[in-house]
Amino acid sequence: MLLWIAAFSLVLSGCAGRRPTALQARYPSPEAALRALAVSTSADQTFTATARIEINHQGERYPMKIAVMMRRPASLRVESIPLLGPPDFFLSVANDELRVYLPGRSAFYTGRAVPQNIARFLPIFMPVAETISLLMGIAPDNREKSPTLFGEQEERYYRVDEYAANRRTRSLWIDPADNRLVRIRTFAEGETVVYEAAFAERILVGGGEGFMPQKLTITGDGMAALSLRYTDLRAITADPESFPLPFPEGIAPIRLDP
Repeated sequence: MLLWIAAFSLVLSGCAGRRPTALQARYPSPEAALRALAVSTSADQTFTATARIEINHQGERYPMKIAVMMRRPASLRVESIPLLGPPDFFLSVANDELRVYLPGRSAFYTGRAVPQNIARFLPIFMPVAETISLLMGIAPDNREKSPTLFGEQEERYYRVDEYAANRRTRSLWIDPADNRLVRIRTFAEGETVVYEAAFAERILVGGGEGFMPQKLTITGDGMAALSLRYTDLRAITADPESFPLPFPEGIAPIRLDP
């Protein structure tokens, strides 16, 4: 049985979010567009938020309230927020280890933080570092080394196409007005779309350059469709040891790996 959750919030601190100020810009090359995009994001902060998430899978709709603490490249802490009663789902990813606690079942799972294990609890089958980047509205690190870049203006956005081995692997749509990532699409062989992620309503979180989308959607062929809206976005200072779930007393861990 899949348990679909995508987020947790511990201590909320820092400054409230502010919307980015639009700046007029045009890119002379795709390399310049990617440089501008890199400057407009902050990958070295820890963020917390509460959120409402909706998952659509095989014609079924799963709405829920969730919360998240996350930090790139691959640290995540998750807690469900049920309508009544205490949280009934906890998840953490830290130091390449996945931990999941289900109090209602008195079950605690541990295993490698690989897509096969995470997919039991999250709706998207991809590496955790890629998932966290998308949750933060940041283009994940390219899996291809030194891709060939092509760029062109597409209506109001600038599109960067990345190619490797003579095939397109990824496209990014960037808003030149404020250097923000609007959409990302990844491709498999034959330019079959693996997934598409769209980001909207970005705000400046904290006192630095930590722009985060308040709304995101992720869709893909053969995967559950996920839409998420954040509230109470914060940038905090968090110790790395605050991410892993503690082992509950009296419950033997269940290994997810063979």
